[in-house]
Amino acid sequence: MRKRLFTAAVLIASAMLFSGCFGGREVNQRAFVQLMGLEKTDGVYMVTLQIYRSESDSSEPDVSKANSTAVSASGVTISEALSKAEVSLGQELFLGHIKMLIIGGGIENPADELSLFMDGTVSPSCPVVYSDDPAAAAETMLESGVFSAEQFLKLMDSAASNGKTVYTSAARLAADTGVLDCAAALPVVTARNDTVTFDGLTFARRNGTAGILAEEDVPGVKLLLDQFESGDRIILPLTVDGKAVSAALTGSKTKLKASVTEGKLCITADIGTKISVAENPYGASESKILHLARESIRENCISAFSTAAWYNSCDIFGIKKLILHDCPEFYEEYCTDPDRYLAESVLNIRVE
Repeated sequence: MRKRLFTAAVLIASAMLFSGCFGGREVNQRAFVQLMGLEKTDGVYMVTLQIYRSESDSSEPDVSKANSTAVSASGVTISEALSKAEVSLGQELFLGHIKMLIIGGGIENPADELSLFMDGTVSPSCPVVYSDDPAAAAETMLESGVFSAEQFLKLMDSAASNGKTVYTSAARLAADTGVLDCAAALPVVTARNDTVTFDGLTFARRNGTAGILAEEDVPGVKLLLDQFESGDRIILPLTVDGKAVSAALTGSKTKLKASVTEGKLCITADIGTKISVAENPYGASESKILHLARESIRENCISAFSTAAWYNSCDIFGIKKLILHDCPEFYEEYCTDPDRYLAESVLNIRVE
């Protein structure tokens, strides 16, 4: 459903832009921002904006030419940096078409610093990712296709479908790191040699971003977040009697529940799956392959949970909300020292 709604939103936005419903004059007067990179160094914000700029004489893009450009500006506030970017461009910035926010180092409190855009300026469903170099990411693939930003989205959508990354929206990031005072998982984007890749996840908290979850553990996060959608397909490489085989996970539904036993926080994950044999060139037992696939899923979820909750004390799975719902009498106690309770929590996983 998320993909369909998001795709529809992109198509509608594109139709509005290309059809000239803003009027040719307004298109010329406005700079339509597609991607925004944001970082902070020594108290100074740097914004890098990827701008739609058609080289044709009309609002219709000429696909034979580059249709994007990039501009950077700095300021002691984000608003000042954006204002300087407007002066540099000589056009009013329009942020309503932003397709991705890329944050980097120095963003100390994502909820506060992104609140500038959470008044309806940027879509609440806009994906947020992390990069060590947001400027390089926003300046990548300017020659590719009609919009470089759309290439970013296609790559992200493909990576998510294959269990290589997960989606975190601007609204979720603001909520999880703000009022809830929890954490959110952010996709890590690397831009190099005009190529963009998604390399695992990092953890965003009220005091900034830190920690890395390796790409091979991302499927566990995807399943525990219950982000598996129709059309997703995760390949599980397996070994049976020393021979390489694989299974395909094509469906998953996860239900999390919190409880307290002898003062310890217990999280139970019931994961219903749809698994099929993908490759079996040596004629291994299909029942054994499916059994190993379920074990692989279980181990991946444990690895993801251990990295996030046990070792980094990051509640990226909505555990605080689970406690409030499932065992509210424990909520205040949990809030006195959530890091300790997360680090000492017990995880039970059932894969069916």
